[in-house]
Amino acid sequence: MAPDAPQVPLGSGKHPVTLVVIAANQLDASVAFHSKVFGWQLHRAAPDLAGGMPSHGPALALRSGVPEGAAAAVPYVHVPDVKAAMKRIVESGGSEDRAPWSIPLVGTLARFADPGGTIWGVTSAVSPGGSAHVPMPFGANPRPKPGSVCSLEMYAPDGEAAGRWFGEQFGWGSAPTMPQFVGFDAGAGIGGVFQSHTPQARVMVYVYVTDVSGTLSAIESHGGARVGEPMAVPGLATFGYFRDPSGTVMGLIGG
Repeated sequence: MAPDAPQVPLGSGKHPVTLVVIAANQLDASVAFHSKVFGWQLHRAAPDLAGGMPSHGPALALRSGVPEGAAAAVPYVHVPDVKAAMKRIVESGGSEDRAPWSIPLVGTLARFADPGGTIWGVTSAVSPGGSAHVPMPFGANPRPKPGSVCSLEMYAPDGEAAGRWFGEQFGWGSAPTMPQFVGFDAGAGIGGVFQSHTPQARVMVYVYVTDVSGTLSAIESHGGARVGEPMAVPGLATFGYFRDPSGTVMGLIGG
């Protein structure tokens, strides 16, 4: 955010985003791509799923068989009791997208639509390394490890209402940062912004890199495609966008 923008208050730290599942209908190609470009170490967990536990940021999974028009990615929020959390979510204006299911040795998961219609998940799974707080990589904030997922941009028709709702559900902090943007911070793990300008892009996952232009060139060399040119925002960072081999659009934040 710009130096004079309001600071986003920290959340309680009790309910961080611990898992991000990214659509990858060309699973083998996407696994190879993300390994070569970002150094992600992903392993097949099922015919339609590859996952990994990076040393920084949330756990990551690539999933094939995603229907056309479905979310490009789903972030999962840690809760100790998935069924109880889903009950509160539905009673508070959200809706169930997928009922709770369990994965042996991992935990229980479920998906929901928030009151604005954007899909999220909840999970009882925890990161073995914990969920260290990852500030937005702007200004004087410390930078995360290159190649790690560092931020989310989530569509919400009313960002301030979304901030209040997620604050009530999960104890997150939030504050308007720029027109049509409301920052959110769980107090642990990664944060991000609610954006109200582009309903077609309900979820954008950002990866931190030290060189956005160089990474876009590497993306093209390994089967991805850049979406536009890098954009430097004074006081923030340089942003870039790309499609991976499965056609999923993601973002870069860096220098």
